[in-house]
Formats: sequence, C-alpha cells, structure tokens
Amino acid sequence: MEELVSEILRRVVEAGSLLEEVAGRPIPREVLERVLREVEHIAIHELAHGAIRAVFPEIGELEEADPTWECVGEVLCRVVEAYASSRLGVEVHSFEEHAMELSLYSRLSGMEIGAEDLGELYREVEPLLEGGGLREALELVAERCGRWSGRAVV
Repeated sequence: MEELVSEILRRVVEAGSLLEEVAGRPIPREVLERVLREVEHIAIHELAHGAIRAVFPEIGELEEADPTWECVGEVLCRVVEAYASSRLGVEVHSFEEHAMELSLYSRLSGMEIGAEDLGELYREVEPLLEGGGLREALELVAERCGRWSGRAVV
C-alpha cells in the first residue's frame, strides 16, 4: 500500500507544481490545506469502503439490489471512517454532517436516520472495531438499517 500511496502523492505534488507554473505564482497555502485535507478525508472514506468489501465482498451487489443494503454500506462506511479518523487525529465529520449526507441518497429517502441515531450506533460499534470486529459491526448496522427501512436484511 505504501508504494502506491507514495506514487500517487508524488503525482499530486507534480500536479501542484505544474499548476503553479501555469499560474505563474504559488497556490495560496489556505487553498492547499483545504484541498489536501479533503483528499485525506476522501481517502479515509474510500478505504473504509474497501475494508468493508474485504470483509464482506458481496455487499456491492447487495447494495445495488436493495436500498436497505445500501444503507448498511453507507452507514457502516461513515462509522468506520469516523473511527479511523478519530484514531489518526484527523478532522472527523460530525454525526449531523453524516446524517445530512445520507439524506441526499434518494434510495435512503424513506429512512429517518438522524444524528442521534448515528451517534448511538457509533458508541455501540466502536468497541467492536477496537477488537477487529468489522464483520460484527456490519451485522449490527444491518439490523439497525433493517429497523430504519422497515425491512429486515438477510
């Protein structure tokens, strides 16, 4: 993983240098900080999806077929993302921000997933993640998404 990350970061630096050359001046520091923090956040989020797929490879097909499984994948991803970010000392999106993001998914529109629900779920899942229990966390999130959607997942 480190080799791939180094290669990509090298290209990001090269892109920044090229764009500064095109602009004829340095990119403002505040822009660099904002952009790179967002890159960090996106990487953690997508790696969380990857970890979930490593433990439960069939989730991709299930998400496409059933909105309740899409809930499982997206909610669990945000919980895992919050867990990893907090452990790394990286800025963590609030549960309010996560609830707002989830409300934008048209297939999840009938599910009332609030910030309080996500906070409670995080507190239940955190000890599982600390013990390497991502699969168990998935099962807990599946139960919760089933409750929110009114449809049990199997």
